[in-house]
Amino acid sequence: MPIPDKVAAAKRIDEMLKVVIPNGGFRLKYRIVVNPPAPDAFENPDILVELAGPDSPMLIARGGELLRSLEFVATKVLGLESEEHEKVSFDCQNFKAMRRQELSMAAEVAAEKVRKSGVP
Repeated sequence: MPIPDKVAAAKRIDEMLKVVIPNGGFRLKYRIVVNPPAPDAFENPDILVELAGPDSPMLIARGGELLRSLEFVATKVLGLESEEHEKVSFDCQNFKAMRRQELSMAAEVAAEKVRKSGVP
């Protein structure tokens, strides 16, 4: 089910970030885009939040744990069900696309190893 009022949802995320970022002591800026162009076939969110700033490395450390946490909090603020979490996407320094590329390369290496060895 799509987010009924994407602009209102984006405003709620903005309100959340205006509290979380300064109170968390983060040095970050953000941009919220409603109906962003789909970056690839794997992701097509209704709302994209792009974060940047001196604390960007903190967001993407440990596999993007903090970035995913902010995204999760936003979905809860919007009252989205778990199957709707893909409607909101947070990204920083193109982390998600690079992570997908890393996983794809790892899968290709593993598949090639299986082809060469014949062992699943």
